[in-house]
Amino acid sequence: MLLGERYRLEIHWDKVSYEKDGIAKIEGCYLSGPVLKEVEQLNEEDSIALDFVKQYGIFVKHYYIAKLSWEGVRHTLDKIFLDNVKLENMNINAVPKMKDDDYIVVDTRNHEDEKHKYQLTYISYLLKSDGSLYVFGG
Repeated sequence: MLLGERYRLEIHWDKVSYEKDGIAKIEGCYLSGPVLKEVEQLNEEDSIALDFVKQYGIFVKHYYIAKLSWEGVRHTLDKIFLDNVKLENMNINAVPKMKDDDYIVVDTRNHEDEKHKYQLTYISYLLKSDGSLYVFGG
């Protein structure tokens, strides 16, 4: 996985739980990474579409795009903390479950102002706590 460091966004959490079909609740969620230097204030309530198709394609027939939504934002110098975070997709229980010490890396390179309107999803990957990529199916 080649990802220019400038465009790297990481999504970390303390705990993830699967309480309802299609929804993973994420507690202690925060964003970090070099791209935060270029990010303006996030909306208090918003969502982004994370495209995991390159990694999870083996488990689902068509595509695997999950909606990451939040209600509440706190900005610090090097992190953005998100409250009431959910990751939603109807197939979320058919793919390997995320662990509390995993994290997601997001490629934001196609989401600068002039390109964003043409790129509605963010290419994303689930990584293990040691930074290695989960390789499913081979």
